[in-house]
Amino acid sequence: MSVGLFVIGVVAYVVGCIPTAWIVMKLRNGADIRMEGSGNVGARNFYELTGKKVLSTLIAVIDAAKGAAIIAAVTWHYPDQFLAAAIAATCVVIGHNWNVVLGGKGGRGLATALGVFAILNPVFIVIWAIAYVTGYYVIRRNIHIATIVACIGTALLAWSTPDTAMTVTTRIVLPDATSMRVLIAAICFLLFVRQIEPVREFLSTSGFSDDE
Repeated sequence: MSVGLFVIGVVAYVVGCIPTAWIVMKLRNGADIRMEGSGNVGARNFYELTGKKVLSTLIAVIDAAKGAAIIAAVTWHYPDQFLAAAIAATCVVIGHNWNVVLGGKGGRGLATALGVFAILNPVFIVIWAIAYVTGYYVIRRNIHIATIVACIGTALLAWSTPDTAMTVTTRIVLPDATSMRVLIAAICFLLFVRQIEPVREFLSTSGFSDDE
């Protein structure tokens, strides 16, 4: 099974590395999205650069489909192996966020993680969304700060969710509720890391400093 798990991880990473926004931008005008705007290889940067809502939405949907497809495939082949699904979930987000094909650059993983949890446990998509909206309107009305709040809030709520509720809402067989909590925390961490740089830039440009 160890070889199988390694293969699952590699395949999931490769699927995550499909650079949807980069491909669409190249096909549209030949530009390299890594060199434009925020440099993020994702739907939001594409939208900010082009203003094309339909194409941006399509990019987000495809990025979400990457996460959903790999988890659906793994859970179909290994319905009783949570570890296989956890490895696939983690690696597909890593592939999207740190794409070796693009020199280590990638997106911020939100759409891909959404696809992952649409298959594993949709309840935590709702929890993440509530935490995001709360962070956005209560703190500084910045999407990156809101995302960090959502990541922290979702991870904390996962650890405070009763075992029974975690087991009932998860759509695959769990060895124990803690395994799902660890996976949620790991995905939240991967999303959190990709928000640090834009948050730092936002705080510096908004005049926020240690002296305030």
